[in-house]
Amino acid sequence: MVWNGKTCSECGGKNLNPTVDEWMKRTFRFVENGQLKMCEDCGAKFLVCKKCGNLYTRVHPALEPWEVSEKCPSCGYVDPEVKAWDGVSAR
Repeated sequence: MVWNGKTCSECGGKNLNPTVDEWMKRTFRFVENGQLKMCEDCGAKFLVCKKCGNLYTRVHPALEPWEVSEKCPSCGYVDPEVKAWDGVSAR
């Protein structure tokens, strides 16, 4: 099943609310200038697409480059900051 970017990719939850995670903002450059939403059901956090407002990719402390979505699954937008992330952006 292909993830649509409108529900939680981990549990299928539909209640996702804006959240602030200072650690992730410091660790991932693309989160620093973006917005996060968190699933109320399982706690998974997602970067929000700057173009359509749906979920772009899941973000977590042990994030690996291969886990990051290359483009928004809803509208196809490619965020240049996400694309440039190489997994070694921790400060």
